[in-house]
Amino acid sequence: MTLYDRNGTPAAYIDSDGEHIYLFDGKPAAYLNEDAVYGFGGTQYGWFEKGWIRDLDGYCVMFTDEARTQGPAKPSRHETPAKWARAARPVRRSRETKRSKTAYKAAWSEIAAGDFLSGNS
Repeated sequence: MTLYDRNGTPAAYIDSDGEHIYLFDGKPAAYLNEDAVYGFGGTQYGWFEKGWIRDLDGYCVMFTDEARTQGPAKPSRHETPAKWARAARPVRRSRETKRSKTAYKAAWSEIAAGDFLSGNS
């Protein structure tokens, strides 16, 4: 499942296991635990719900083809690049406690997709 950024550029994808998020160069970037997005270091990055990946403040960072409602206008999607071989996933550290959700906003986050996935949000 491809994850597109605010410009419609493919930023990453959710692996066929429905849990791990990879960049197209094969680098493991994050993983899903229920509706939360975590980095492998255990830090919660945000939320994944109804096709939207949101930052911890409720703003949209990325979207999938399934995203329909509760978000900003979606741009035209660019062509998805080839997926490189996946690199080994790092060991997961203990997850921090899942944070309380804030109200979802129908607006784009100021955090770029790459920064979000690298934990620089």
